[in-house]
Amino acid sequence: MYQWRKFEFFEDKYGGKSKVPEEVTGEILCCSSGRGKIAVGCDDGVVCLLDRGFKFNSAFPAHSSSVLFLQHLKQRSFLLTVGQDEQVSPQASAMCLKVFDLDKTQVEGSSSSTAVPDCIQILRIFTNQFPEGKITSFLVLEEAPPILVIAIGLDNGSIYCIKGDIARERITRFTLRVENASAGHAAVTGLGFRNDGPSLQLFAVTPSSISLFNLQYQPAKRQTLDEIGCLSKSVAMSDRLVCLCGCFVIGFIILLDNDMILNYLVF
Repeated sequence: MYQWRKFEFFEDKYGGKSKVPEEVTGEILCCSSGRGKIAVGCDDGVVCLLDRGFKFNSAFPAHSSSVLFLQHLKQRSFLLTVGQDEQVSPQASAMCLKVFDLDKTQVEGSSSSTAVPDCIQILRIFTNQFPEGKITSFLVLEEAPPILVIAIGLDNGSIYCIKGDIARERITRFTLRVENASAGHAAVTGLGFRNDGPSLQLFAVTPSSISLFNLQYQPAKRQTLDEIGCLSKSVAMSDRLVCLCGCFVIGFIILLDNDMILNYLVF
């Protein structure tokens, strides 16, 4: 079933009136918002916090190298980041997941802009059971506190999932696989969680497919929703839990609503 819809994504009156503060010196690689703040991660390992007016609030070193992904939680003032740090051993991966409590900070020096939030947990993303790969997408779902569900998409079509109380490292790990990802188009470019009654579902998008995993089952059940996908940074979930995918070849947006009805918006 096909339906046509039109959306206004931007308002012209705000165009060009905001710019990145000069205090943000690194190249911005990722961003997230929540609880009245905008967090941006940079290639120098620094996270900068801005207010709603794009004014600089503070910055702190999160990783020794680039901050590749981050997400600011809504229910709690936690910031989760993914980036590279120093290797503990040649066998251990340098890629880390960190959890920062933005409500608990330690001021370094005399300037409030150097306040560093407490890092309450560090997890190595890759282990012997979860081999290293290039991370192409990252998403966090807040269930009933303190439970989080983290999905990490890789360029080989795998999705590493971490569920539990991350701060206390009471977690379980499992892997999902987008099986029909074609050669050269296997990267998981986008992720989206949705709740369907008691069951938790996960959208997984590659350049050549859109899949849906039902995480209520072990192992999770997968179904292919479409054989058209999209590139990275082109997937979003609306507040009404509609998955939006911006297609790169034929210029339209795929919308998947709560009834899994495909809608196409041409632009």
